[in-house]
Amino acid sequence: LASTDVSVGANRIVFGLMDNQGGLLRDVDIEVSTFYLSQKGLLEPIETLDAMFRRWPSSNGGVYTITAAFDKPGEWGLAMKIVDSKPQPLFSSVAIQVSEFSKTPSVGSIAPSSINKTTDKVASIDHITSDLQPDLDLYKITISEAINSGIPSVVIFATPAFCSTSTCGPQVKVLKMLKDTYSDIANFIHVEVWDNPHEIDGNIANGILSPLLDEWGIQTEPWSFVLDGQGIVSSKFEGFATEQELSEALKTTLFETLIENPKKQD
Repeated sequence: LASTDVSVGANRIVFGLMDNQGGLLRDVDIEVSTFYLSQKGLLEPIETLDAMFRRWPSSNGGVYTITAAFDKPGEWGLAMKIVDSKPQPLFSSVAIQVSEFSKTPSVGSIAPSSINKTTDKVASIDHITSDLQPDLDLYKITISEAINSGIPSVVIFATPAFCSTSTCGPQVKVLKMLKDTYSDIANFIHVEVWDNPHEIDGNIANGILSPLLDEWGIQTEPWSFVLDGQGIVSSKFEGFATEQELSEALKTTLFETLIENPKKQD
């Protein structure tokens, strides 16, 4: 289970599956049922969902995702029915703790009006990103300015050079691709996890975490947030999110913004 911030409401749940020989199960049909475990009596599934395999770029790895709704805090269970090349389905399960409130900004809440570092405030780009091939457009405006711009925004917290999961670089690459497609109608911001990437010099002990991580309640990386034109969180993604996932989330937000503010979008 790769999701660490699960709360009441809709959640993108990320997980991987290994077989008995230690091999990753890739792109097989998985049916996931959710159960509320913090109750007595016979357990009935609350939801039954088809999991989607999300392949990581430049590797054979990947994870499965579902979007599950939890209507109360407590201990929940995920029961997986796995259909692969074997004659009979396989089964697995995991318990998950659902909190009443999310550590990171909840979907439907207003995002923190943070003042991240921008290119006009630093001596050089390596002071605000560990990306070895940075796109300067991702460091032009603050989150606060994006929230007040009246158009949707995609904000990604990641550290391309020092990522513990090796997915931060690919995540920022996805952000660049989205920017190239939607730059006229949305904002795109990369926030480096480290406040002093230029001083790390190969020794992570030299790093100082960005204070924005506390503002956003972030304890893992990468994290991606899609905000609407009023700065409200419309969707969020813990761990690597594919271009398809973020593009679909952004297009949904763009459509909703267009419906709400047709003249502004014109």
